[in-house]
Amino acid sequence: MRESFNWSQLDRNNLYGMLYTAGRDIIGQKIPVDQLQKKLSSHIKSCLPVKVVRAQRDFKHDPKLVYMGGTYYSDLDKKKHKRFIEVVLSYHPFAEEIRMTEYRWTRLCSLFADTILHEMIHMRQYRSRNFKYIPGYESTAHYHKQRQDQEYYGHRDEMGAFSFNIACDMLDRFGYDPVEIRSYMDSMRAKRHKSTSYCKFLHTFDWDHDHAKVRQMKRKVLKQLEYAAYGRPFKTTTHLTY
Repeated sequence: MRESFNWSQLDRNNLYGMLYTAGRDIIGQKIPVDQLQKKLSSHIKSCLPVKVVRAQRDFKHDPKLVYMGGTYYSDLDKKKHKRFIEVVLSYHPFAEEIRMTEYRWTRLCSLFADTILHEMIHMRQYRSRNFKYIPGYESTAHYHKQRQDQEYYGHRDEMGAFSFNIACDMLDRFGYDPVEIRSYMDSMRAKRHKSTSYCKFLHTFDWDHDHAKVRQMKRKVLKQLEYAAYGRPFKTTTHLTY
């Protein structure tokens, strides 16, 4: 039987601070990737019941940066495993050392918070429906890769999680200004911010603001702004403890 853990106590600010405290021995230092991986993995696992692994290295990455992603395993959660969320740290194949500046570290801390909250949303989605799968979105895009991407981003679960992440990014960028945020989302300005979830989402759907999934995402983001302001993608603590 796994020990109890209250996920509802987590929000974007304390998750950010949770990783930021590890920066004392990292910021300003040039650290071998293996050592940095061990430091990050050990610290994250000491704070949360998650598992941390190094992902496959990717040539698309900037050699100077650490990349982070996550995965929620509903089958492990259903079986009451203690660690059912995985944090993935990834690097450029040729990166041997990384110098973590203050700016890069704060960006990684924000990404860590957003990654955990994204996977928590998936956790709550699956728990709320007793771990049942739901039908996905069927893309009609001509090319296979685009169909795959559209079916991923267009799935109801992913739209629920990404809409919160996008809302958080919008608040970071504009503050609580729904009018400006709506104007930004309706424009092509997101092309300037290629690494953001909103830019990737629009790119996946050919920057077609009339696409049903794009219109749906915009509505979801605007509804999530209030939750994003509190740093928590939920109203109640239901399905967030075990």
